[in-house]
Amino acid sequence: MPLYQYQAFDQAGVLRKGSEDAVSESDLRQRLRSQQLYPKEIRVSRNTSRSFLPKRGTNYKRALTLFTRQFEVLMDATIPYDKALQLIIEQTENVGFKEILAEVRARVVEGGSLADALQLYPKIFPEMYVSMIRSGENSGNLGTILKRLADYYETQERLRGRLKSAMIYPAFMLVFSLLVVVFMVTYIVPKITQIFASKGTLLPLPTRILMGLSDFMVHSWYLVLIGLIILIFGFSAFLRSEFGKKVLQQLQLKAPLIGPLMQKVLIARFCQTLGTLLGSGVDLKTALEISRHVVVNQLLIEQLNKMIIEVNNKGIPLSAAMGRTGYFPDYVQHVVAIGEEAARVDELLERVANRMQEEVSRLLEGLTALLQPTMIVLMGGIVGFIALSVLLPMLNMNQLLGR
Repeated sequence: MPLYQYQAFDQAGVLRKGSEDAVSESDLRQRLRSQQLYPKEIRVSRNTSRSFLPKRGTNYKRALTLFTRQFEVLMDATIPYDKALQLIIEQTENVGFKEILAEVRARVVEGGSLADALQLYPKIFPEMYVSMIRSGENSGNLGTILKRLADYYETQERLRGRLKSAMIYPAFMLVFSLLVVVFMVTYIVPKITQIFASKGTLLPLPTRILMGLSDFMVHSWYLVLIGLIILIFGFSAFLRSEFGKKVLQQLQLKAPLIGPLMQKVLIARFCQTLGTLLGSGVDLKTALEISRHVVVNQLLIEQLNKMIIEVNNKGIPLSAAMGRTGYFPDYVQHVVAIGEEAARVDELLERVANRMQEEVSRLLEGLTALLQPTMIVLMGGIVGFIALSVLLPMLNMNQLLGR
């Protein structure tokens, strides 16, 4: 919040000075008058509203989703802007988001539009969000727009949750498997292989490989640690480079299993955003420009840019332009073509986005089901190699004793 320095007269005519945090100058004036102080001069000492940057690690997406749903419910109950915002501010737990809402409310109370107030914080309220709020204010159906926004953000949040959940089990299995292998190689194997080494006989190749790996990890563990650190930092630097970003984006769209899944996720997000904007009264040209920003893959964005130029500048129908990108499934193009003929593009785009999200859920379930046996087979192969390396010399010793 801004910090204000003020000079004000009390009832006895004595000039008092002080400083106080307030969401706006008018808010401070009202507060001083309630204390029987009459402002002579008020000036801003510190203003954080325009320079606000989200704190790293703070989940503002979740806060925005919750705010939108709460605001929609209050608007549906015909509660005025300022009262609705005040009720939401009192219930908001995210401190940073709470301060932003307080300043937004102050600007609305002073007579500014809600869209203009939200536009001051592009890191929190995306261009799509502000455009739809502005459309709702201009058309007088802000409640309907807020409902569409709340539904949109809740759908996107569910999709992000499914993606994260699908990765939890494989990640856990991978870490657990690595810990088990490291424990066996560094603690169990050395105790067993000491017996074989003391016999002075030639050991089988798998056993010699395992003993060499075990000795290296036990006596040169610091080299392993340094190698891992170099690998992690090197990989991070590679991903930050232009070439690395390009390779990663190509893998996102072209890699087996992952490619089709990511394509559906990004196309579904684009279609739902476009449908939501069109259904909220935003014109096609603006809606296309805004919707492409929700796609995070630069290769796909380049194709969308070509599509937008063909639609906005050359007058090519949206369905035909979609087909030229090579990323939109045939059924999406057909549905959009039907929507263009029936003037229901927004409705059908949202339907097709919902269908694609269902496909994403099925693909995630299939991918998770495939990863489980793959991890088990991989872990079994590693443990099997260790067991074989230990058993082979034992069998050789039994054969020698049998003679």
